[in-house]
Amino acid sequence: MLNMNFLESLSLPYHADHWQPSPANGVWRYPLEREQAESGHVTSLVRFEPGARFPEHLHPMGEEFWVLEGVFSDENGDYPAGTYARHPPGSRHGSFTEHGCTIFVKLNQFAIDDNQWVTVLPEQQLWISGSAGYRRLPLHHHNGVHTSVLHFPDGGTFPACCYKGGLELLVLTGSLTNTTLAARDTEFAIETSPENSTEKNDTFDRLSWLRFAPGSQPHLQVAADTQLWVRTGHLSPLS
Repeated sequence: MLNMNFLESLSLPYHADHWQPSPANGVWRYPLEREQAESGHVTSLVRFEPGARFPEHLHPMGEEFWVLEGVFSDENGDYPAGTYARHPPGSRHGSFTEHGCTIFVKLNQFAIDDNQWVTVLPEQQLWISGSAGYRRLPLHHHNGVHTSVLHFPDGGTFPACCYKGGLELLVLTGSLTNTTLAARDTEFAIETSPENSTEKNDTFDRLSWLRFAPGSQPHLQVAADTQLWVRTGHLSPLS
């Protein structure tokens, strides 16, 4: 297992040398959460070299992804950078790319009754502007779990509250500073444990990933022109 204790808050800066080869030639993984080696709950970055393919596979409890770079493809079509998609439990596909791509993907994390197919292409994005200094792009919600992208054109403070169901962030562009706790970098080949963590600085650039345990009240300062993929309410609620 890797980072599967959801009562533990993690702040992981991106390291370009932490990519690992997958069973498919030309497909690389950057694991963030992993229940088992090739099955179960998985959160990761995945990079396809030009022309790479991943064989057809089943998503027992669903798959969702955000395309970070390039064009990701399957038998249903092409997904350019900035696309968000959800394939419900029981779906399957074979994936490939012509010119190369990188995606953020979460596997086997759907609720059993969440069977909605979702594809939000860049030209379909409906941003909502608020008074708090950021724009919000709603992507999906189900049973108290909300997924969106936040854009801070001029920087600012991430919405502060008690996230009773937890909070997860991926830095898509820009950077943020976590003033809640010292950043802890859990090495990829090492299973999650406090003694294997080392302190780093508390600024997180593109592709950094943060997860806050249920009940957390994070304090995050966001740099100008930063976009964050955000999920709330999906971790075990406080009893």
